[in-house]
Amino acid sequence: MNQTAVALGMFDGVHKGHRALLERAAAFAREHGDTAVAFTYDNSPKALFSGTFSYLCTKEQRERLMLACGVDRVDSIPFDRAFAAIPPERFLDWLSARFMGGISAIVVGYDYRFGANASGDTALLDKLCKARGIALFIVDRVTVDGETCSSTNIREAIKAGDLKKAERMLARPYSLLGEVVHAKALGRQYDMPTANLNSGALVLPKDGVYATELIADGQRFDAVTNVGTNPTVGGETRTVETHAIGQTLDLYGKRIEVAFFERLRDEITFASKELLFQQIRTDAAKAKKVCEERKKGVYNSSGLC
Repeated sequence: MNQTAVALGMFDGVHKGHRALLERAAAFAREHGDTAVAFTYDNSPKALFSGTFSYLCTKEQRERLMLACGVDRVDSIPFDRAFAAIPPERFLDWLSARFMGGISAIVVGYDYRFGANASGDTALLDKLCKARGIALFIVDRVTVDGETCSSTNIREAIKAGDLKKAERMLARPYSLLGEVVHAKALGRQYDMPTANLNSGALVLPKDGVYATELIADGQRFDAVTNVGTNPTVGGETRTVETHAIGQTLDLYGKRIEVAFFERLRDEITFASKELLFQQIRTDAAKAKKVCEERKKGVYNSSGLC
């Protein structure tokens, strides 16, 4: 029976640092004829203890991205209080019992913590692995433009509207995945129908207008997206509204993905709805140009989720 090489982490966003862990586990498994598994959680530990948390991708996106890094499967469990209470000295026994055939290798990041009160560190993990004959690989910090590639830094970049920085760290455009829900349908009156995306617990970019790509039913469309409250029409809650440029799509009830390329402007209040949609047409033309430049490779990265 094959043993298992396990990459450990939350892997929120599956950024370049996470990819280094997953690819190392996959490489070790291939070299030794083992199975590579990403062991992760359905929810962030921070969500358990703070009650709220904004994610960089859905569980669906995360699994897809992890598998794309070469692991054979993803093993995900709820992070609950019972799991959080496991003493660090017992964690490896608990983990080993989960995998038939045993664990051949463990791959973690330089700052990995585990066990009750996150009291276990890589030094303790090294000691526990040596006692059990398990190979341990500790992946060093990955930097982008001299800055640590971390979910926290990516989250801050997105909230600041710096989607290019986020993309460099993610090695893909940041994207929101969710269901299209009903809204005011005001755009249809101006021949610019929008899809109102329910983005759930995902991190929202800074309020403003963005050049984006909309992915629906396996098709990709150049798009322009507004994140904000739509003050011109009396909006109060933050929404994500996307218009597929030059298209009239019926997306209600469908799951779509919106990838963010570039921030075009702040969200502002217009004197009338007519002036608002006049500006949106201008925004759409700018967004179209950004999308076309990306297709030519002017600014590009690896693929979407």
